[in-house]
Amino acid sequence: MRKKTWIRAGVTMAAALFLLLRIPGAKAARERILTAGCPGQCGETVVSMTKGDKMVLSLPGAWDVSRVTLEMAGVEELYLGRDPVPFVPGVPGDLREKIGGTYQLGDGRGKTMGYVTIQQGSALPALFLTVNGDELKAVNRSKENRISAGHALYMEGDGSVTYDGEITQLKGRGNNTFRYQKKPYQIKLAQKADLSGMGEGKTWVLLANWCDISLMRNQIVLDLSREAGLPYAVDCRQTDVWINGSYNGLYLMTEKIQAGKNRIPVTNLEKAAAAVAGQAAAPGKMKKESTAELPLMRYYPDMKDPEDITGGYIATIEKYARLRDYKLAGFRTPGGLSIQIKEPTEPSRAQTEYLGRLITGMQDALTAKDGRNQATGKSWEEYLDAESFAIRSLTEEWTKNYDLLGGSQFLWKDSDRIDPLIHAGPAWDYDLSFGNMRDRGYHPEGSFISQYRKGSNIYWLLEQRESFRETEIRLWREVFRPALAVLLGEKEGGEGQTLRSLDDYRAEIEASAQMNFARWGVNSAASGPYSGESFDHAFRYLKDWIRRRTEWMDGAFGTAP
Repeated sequence: MRKKTWIRAGVTMAAALFLLLRIPGAKAARERILTAGCPGQCGETVVSMTKGDKMVLSLPGAWDVSRVTLEMAGVEELYLGRDPVPFVPGVPGDLREKIGGTYQLGDGRGKTMGYVTIQQGSALPALFLTVNGDELKAVNRSKENRISAGHALYMEGDGSVTYDGEITQLKGRGNNTFRYQKKPYQIKLAQKADLSGMGEGKTWVLLANWCDISLMRNQIVLDLSREAGLPYAVDCRQTDVWINGSYNGLYLMTEKIQAGKNRIPVTNLEKAAAAVAGQAAAPGKMKKESTAELPLMRYYPDMKDPEDITGGYIATIEKYARLRDYKLAGFRTPGGLSIQIKEPTEPSRAQTEYLGRLITGMQDALTAKDGRNQATGKSWEEYLDAESFAIRSLTEEWTKNYDLLGGSQFLWKDSDRIDPLIHAGPAWDYDLSFGNMRDRGYHPEGSFISQYRKGSNIYWLLEQRESFRETEIRLWREVFRPALAVLLGEKEGGEGQTLRSLDDYRAEIEASAQMNFARWGVNSAASGPYSGESFDHAFRYLKDWIRRRTEWMDGAFGTAP
């Protein structure tokens, strides 16, 4: 039974209580809501998730639980179990000995108000979002829907507040991940804020990590890419999220991959186009076209072009079917490489054609026997930044990333006046890596990139070049392997080092992970029981897989000097 499987998987008592309520015929009762606050800390309150007479109260890790208020509408005194000291509205009480337990709630008159399980998360940042409830339901139904007003409070793990203000957008995001119950989101703050030292920005992404029971894969790889020196690598923080007071789970909050001073500081083509037009750009309707040079182009014909259209661009290598079936701005090369243009968000025909020709030229150089484009005379090294592509190639190989060939493979290019090369990165989307898929990349041994020997696999084409392979070997030995020694616990990390040991990653989120699974259950169906039937099992699987994969990579690329 589903109930037995989840409880056996190591879900907390809170989850077990909720699962009992999902069984048909469970006794219904009038729902009551328990509200908790922590005077002097952030001013936000949280509410219990309630089904019948069962409640689960999830508290932020930064709260001082020796001073928590508990209230329930219409009740003057609340008793937890046999504790003789009641909770009175507005008066802080001590919950230190109550965390992790389940207690009967009484009103002091002999009436039972139900049962509450009290849990507290890890000492992580907490994000409190307040939005219209009906609008939130609409957002959860479709990514087309938006919330344009609301409030956000971001509390650091030490209890300090770094943002307390309005939001101008909340929307769903992701492709496959948006189909699941725990929705990923993108939020836009009314003012720029530096959250947890990630640099000032308005737009932030909340990754749900639904398919990753360890909840760590994305964080580990994003941290590794920063450690490996990938330019403009995405910063991230594990963050507990409450929406309208109700706990919504543990998310990985990240910077959005976008053009900007504190993100990817490429030339802003959108601003340049607006300057030419003399007003905000009016993109009009997207047009689809096929030419002899580019079998597929989608662009905005009404967009005006500045004098220099050589940059900046942010794009992704896209899956063939997704570019074919969805209305995405971009192009397909004659060699079958599908590219979605992310920025500018409404590229003109000339911009789409320019980037299409450039990437076609790069691909032609890579597929040529001598590594040189016959039409332009340029070698492959004159098209791209080999160092960034080598970092990305090693990352994809080490992780055996399911999305190797499309969907999250970012590229960027600035104006030729600044830098004429195409760069790989930032790294993104690794929930289906490290053996987290049954049908691809499950075993930690063996080459992964070479399994896909075709012209649209840029990394495989690059690895046929001796000089590129030498760059990979150097980076593995000098950069990757020393960093992974820290991840595997083989040595201590240095001061200011991004990557930590796997055990440290686990310890940082363990309490919040249990709260997360109490809220959502363990999603073993998404990735298969191979990668974890519980948080504990998933961690052990991940740690063993990474150890074995690193040993294989040592054999293929050598060990650190």
